[in-house]
Amino acid sequence: MANLLQLAGIALDATASSREEAVALCGAKLVELGAVSPEYADAMWEREKIFPSEMGEGFAIPHGTDESRTYVNFDQLVFIRLKEEITWVNEPVTVCVGIASAGDGHVEILGNLADVLMDDDAATILRTSQNPQAILDLILKGV
Repeated sequence: MANLLQLAGIALDATASSREEAVALCGAKLVELGAVSPEYADAMWEREKIFPSEMGEGFAIPHGTDESRTYVNFDQLVFIRLKEEITWVNEPVTVCVGIASAGDGHVEILGNLADVLMDDDAATILRTSQNPQAILDLILKGV
């Protein structure tokens, strides 16, 4: 799982004015990396409308529907940090971790990411670091 996140999948100064735009940024980055086809990116918003992906503490984890897994070429995360927080549904969000997973690997990915976020120092680094390599190392340490 060492390739689960790439430096090219990290954006630290993204702009989105809504939850829909933030999810679209995640989907576009996954498409750009070749991890998914555009159909998966579209399904990320469909899933988001049914079950919002906000986790609290400023994080959201948008991902596709079960049916959209057929559009995943390889498992991949993207890390999108917004310049300005947006209100997701009930919580302010500044960091979106987009997830593409062809199988049930996303369950382990989500659990490991939650463990990283429970560490206050690690969560602060994810929210504030301007060093993409530090973010990559921190997230991959958990997976």
